[in-house]
Amino acid sequence: MKKYFVSTNDNSSIIETTGLFYSESSKLEDIVNQSLKKFEELSLSEIIGLYYQVINVTSLAKFLRQNLEDRKKSKENKLLSIKIQEIEKQIGEKFDANLHPLIMSNLKKSIDNSIKKLKEITLNQPEKTKEDVENQAKMYEELRQIMSTKEFVDQYNSELDNAPKN
Repeated sequence: MKKYFVSTNDNSSIIETTGLFYSESSKLEDIVNQSLKKFEELSLSEIIGLYYQVINVTSLAKFLRQNLEDRKKSKENKLLSIKIQEIEKQIGEKFDANLHPLIMSNLKKSIDNSIKKLKEITLNQPEKTKEDVENQAKMYEELRQIMSTKEFVDQYNSELDNAPKN
């Protein structure tokens, strides 16, 4: 793997951010590749972690890109710029175009299935035991968590829809 560095003439904050960008980009690549293999089995916390990582790396890339524009042209800065472009392309192709729509679809299916099960329970169990009520409460809590995660994913989707097209 190529090593990319910002020129040592840059301030330490940029150097630290660059190191963080490489580290977080590598984590993101691993998470996206693993998630593509098991997207139907992703837990809600894995989904949230995945989106957090995408947002984190995207923000770091944006920050570094803005700072690169203000700095002198050097071989190291050019390599960093290439790495930023590579990561942004991977996010666009692997995550935004593939994994994100799959996750959106799975969350919608999970919500629909949960609602259907809860309706069936309500219709088929006129008298409920304490255990039935507790199980139903757990199902409502799971539904709330799925809907909350979908809302978070919808916000990303909204940002994606409003992003300037290159």
